[in-house]
Amino acid sequence: MTLIHRRGLFVLGAAATGALAMPNILWAQTRSVADTLAGDSRFKQFLDLITRASMVEDFRQPGPLTVFAPIDQAFFGAPANLIQDLTGRNMGGSENRNDVERQRLSALINYHVVPGTFLSTQLTGQEHRLKTLNGASLGIQTAGSSLQLQNPAPAMQLGGFGAAGAQVSAVPAEVVQADIMASNGVIHAISQVLWP
Repeated sequence: MTLIHRRGLFVLGAAATGALAMPNILWAQTRSVADTLAGDSRFKQFLDLITRASMVEDFRQPGPLTVFAPIDQAFFGAPANLIQDLTGRNMGGSENRNDVERQRLSALINYHVVPGTFLSTQLTGQEHRLKTLNGASLGIQTAGSSLQLQNPAPAMQLGGFGAAGAQVSAVPAEVVQADIMASNGVIHAISQVLWP
C-alpha cells in the first residue's frame, strides 16, 4: 500500500513541477524580440545599438522576424573604433548621443534581421541566402553540427554602409544558441557581429 501511495505522490509531484515550469515557457513566448533580448544578459551590447538607433519599437512590432543577435563577446572582435564611431562614443573621450550615425547604425542592425521566422531546422543542410531588412544578403551554411553565417559578397552588397577596409573578419560567425523564441519571431545568438 505504501508503494502505491508513494507512486501517487511522485506522479502528483511531477505534475506540479510541470505546471510550475509551464508558465515560464508561455511567458517567454509572449515577450517580443526586444523584450527577450532585454531579458537575456548576453545581448546587452546589441540591445544598446538598437536603443541608440531608436529602433526598440521595431523589434516589438508583430513581425515575424528572425534576428541573428551577436552576444556581448562578439563585440570584442569588432573593427577598432567602427562601433564607437557609429554610436557617437568616439568624440574626444566623451559620449554624445546626438552624434549617433543612425542611418549607418540602422543598416548594421538590419543586416542581423531577416523578415519571417526561420528556425534552425529550416536552415540546416544546403547553403541558404537570406535577404536581410537592409536589402543585403546573408549566407548561411551548416558546418558539422553548427550553423555558420557570412556576408557572401561584401563588395557587392547594396545594403552596405562603408565597412570596406575596416579589417572585418573573413571567419564565419557561428550560431552559439539557436531558436530563442519570442512572440514576434525567433532569435539566434551568434559569435560575431555581421558586417554588410
